[in-house]
Amino acid sequence: MAFGRIPQSFIDDVLLRTDIVDLIDGRVKLKKAGKNYAACCPFHNEKSPSFTVSREKQFYYCFGCGASGNAISFLMDYERLAFVDSLKQLAGPAGLELPDTRDDSGEPRESQQPLYDILEAAAAFYEEQLRHAPARERAVSYFKGRGLSGKIAKTYRLGYAPPGWDNLHNAMGTELAAREKLLATGLLVRNENSQKIYDGMRDRVIFPIRDVKGRVIAFGGRVLNDDKPKYLNSPESPVFHKGQELYGLYEARQHTKKLERVVVVEGYMDVVALAQFGISYAVATLGTATSTTHIERLFRTVPEIIFCFDGDNAGRKAAWRALESTLPALQDGKLVSFLFLPQDEDPDSLVRKEGPALFEARLKSQTEGLADFMFRTLGAELRLDTMEGRTRLATEAKPLLATVPDGIYREMLLDELARQSGLDKDRLRSALLETKPLPVTVIRDPVAPGQPAASSAAFARPAQPIRRTARAPRAATAMLSLTDRAIRLLIQNPSAASQLSRDTLAPLLAEDGQLLLEVLEQMQETPGLSVAALMGAWTGTPLSERVGELIAHEFLTPDEGHGQELKDVIKRLEMEALKREIAAITADLVTNPDRSLLLKLQQLKTREHQLQAAQYAGPAG
Repeated sequence: MAFGRIPQSFIDDVLLRTDIVDLIDGRVKLKKAGKNYAACCPFHNEKSPSFTVSREKQFYYCFGCGASGNAISFLMDYERLAFVDSLKQLAGPAGLELPDTRDDSGEPRESQQPLYDILEAAAAFYEEQLRHAPARERAVSYFKGRGLSGKIAKTYRLGYAPPGWDNLHNAMGTELAAREKLLATGLLVRNENSQKIYDGMRDRVIFPIRDVKGRVIAFGGRVLNDDKPKYLNSPESPVFHKGQELYGLYEARQHTKKLERVVVVEGYMDVVALAQFGISYAVATLGTATSTTHIERLFRTVPEIIFCFDGDNAGRKAAWRALESTLPALQDGKLVSFLFLPQDEDPDSLVRKEGPALFEARLKSQTEGLADFMFRTLGAELRLDTMEGRTRLATEAKPLLATVPDGIYREMLLDELARQSGLDKDRLRSALLETKPLPVTVIRDPVAPGQPAASSAAFARPAQPIRRTARAPRAATAMLSLTDRAIRLLIQNPSAASQLSRDTLAPLLAEDGQLLLEVLEQMQETPGLSVAALMGAWTGTPLSERVGELIAHEFLTPDEGHGQELKDVIKRLEMEALKREIAAITADLVTNPDRSLLLKLQQLKTREHQLQAAQYAGPAG
């Protein structure tokens, strides 16, 4: 039975009629813990409970492995059901019948071709602006300054979104049908308060994102000044899913008849700059961590993947996340390695500094194999000459190796673990079987959470839940950044989203503010939804894990005072934005003692003093 789109209202009704505590307690015994419930997590091995369930929020979260979600996602992960099967299992006891969304006419679902057409037209518009817009010289100078030629700009279809709020709107969105398509792709944005429509990309160089068929599905934009956010990606849409697409993969496949390997880097400019120097097999994720879906897609194309990261702490953390995502997708005969660049260098800067020959020499001689990187990292702070250190190594490695599919590579990893830990390989294998998850061979339909395109019978139903890797606990609420606190407060009080404006908030945010803007947009688009319904809307997207972590902080914080705390956070964001601007102008005045800059600085200082005075005065009334 094929399903079309299941109405969101039906999904919300099912969640409203389901008690997540009763649902989970029937499978995992819960104990009362204050106003919430707790248990040892069903998704990873632990001795003390870190799995928490909130009846008030209809939400669960594990502080050990990060598993989170609502009643539907719990069934999907615990019983390994497809979305439709999970929804059907919950609907029956709720007294609801899953709607039959089959199209009696037998016609296929609505074609997305009009969206592809409008995105293609937008790409052509941005390309034209790079050639002829009055302000084009700034964009051209930026690309030339990065060493790019007209040929490479044409290959990657680089463009420019000129300054102004309505360039794209006036050029392509005057007709209602076209405007609605541009809104659906995020190229136009509607202010929910004023209902005004404006261009999503403004005064940015543009990087069109293409799927493996070469169709434009989204855009990335980089500012030409110090505005934030530095990079802006198109939002999720019916044709664009960040967790599955890779920038540059289409172009890399066009360069050669048979692609032998890819280098995974972190940014658009890294991909384009490497291609400029003849290294045309680089790809980048789109503002998300590398996912298992990314790896599976790459392994269908090439036999070798090299992850290339900055050598700093952030780069090594990103590399470890990539390793964790790679393990479940490993295949015999496939190669995975890691290259860490010198401090303060990225692929773009390094290839321009030392040239392509030396850069490729690094790829051949300075990479570290996946197994070497994994065991080196696990054993970095352990004394492997002691029984305790070797035991800790085996304990840390076991859940990682448990995710690796059966095969020669897994056996060799076991051999290495046996060698380093001194434990018998057969005993290690037996211990591994206790935690090994059943393989996941089917990727959930990427159209949208809860919108399967084919029969749920296509999904296997293994007999045990998904197993996850334990991780270090997150910092307490007091350590949250201002933007994280704002997200948490919005989730606790969704109605507050209607009182905030993206246009007002965006200039206040630093580089970590994009997630807050995406959460705000989601809440403004679907006002009044419960936490469970909101999490359902985010399931399967890059937002899901981080937002789940922030919701979990509600288990540690009181329910009162959200409104005033959110106001205080916004004021502090404004104060931080002011301080950043004051610091920048102060630095400029050292080398450029300009009167207009001095007057601007005085105005900013006055505003800073006003905010400080208001802060000390406390809330009115």
